Amino acid sequence: MNKPSKALLVTDLCLFAFAVVFFLVCSVWKNLFPVTASLINICLSAVCALAVILLMLFQYRGRQAVSIINIIVSFALSIALYGIYHLPVFGFIGEKGIQNGICGLFVFTLFSRFALNLSVYLKSNYGYTVTPSNLRANVQGRGTITGAYVIAKILKIYAVFILFGGIAIAVFNAFMPVIDISTPYQMVFLHKTLAEIMKH
Repeated sequence: MNKPSKALLVTDLCLFAFAVVFFLVCSVWKNLFPVTASLINICLSAVCALAVILLMLFQYRGRQAVSIINIIVSFALSIALYGIYHLPVFGFIGEKGIQNGICGLFVFTLFSRFALNLSVYLKSNYGYTVTPSNLRANVQGRGTITGAYVIAKILKIYAVFILFGGIAIAVFNAFMPVIDISTPYQMVFLHKTLAEIMKH
């Protein structure tokens, strides 16, 4: 099994920690200042979105090795972050504001990293079938492409769509704070209908 990439682990943990700290700050801020200037929301969302894009570009360009640990950690952190967002201490459930855009951005980014990690893992470990015949024909020694290679390519495309979905949520919610990330939580755990949620 491949050794876990420490750079990916550190980045995942930093993204998670930053989001949690932001939740704390935002919770305190909205109690002290119920109305925040829209320009602040736009700038903060734009900076976070740009940082995520640059991070993904530099960290995944040409990456050849990740481990199962990298895959599990990125997936677990994306789920944990969405759960933490709904803790009563923050008071975000049913509230519309910049916290929704930032939550969507980082949850989607972590899940995108999970899909990319899985894609890299499948491609590097199961993407090629090496046999003596194709070793002679293939100077790289990779062999023939397998089904795992195709799945890895699909996961990579899926990860890109997830990433830009999170960015779109952050940017849209900065200009028009109407998205409520807690809607699925309210429907599943609080048994509210979509009509009831939209009334608030």
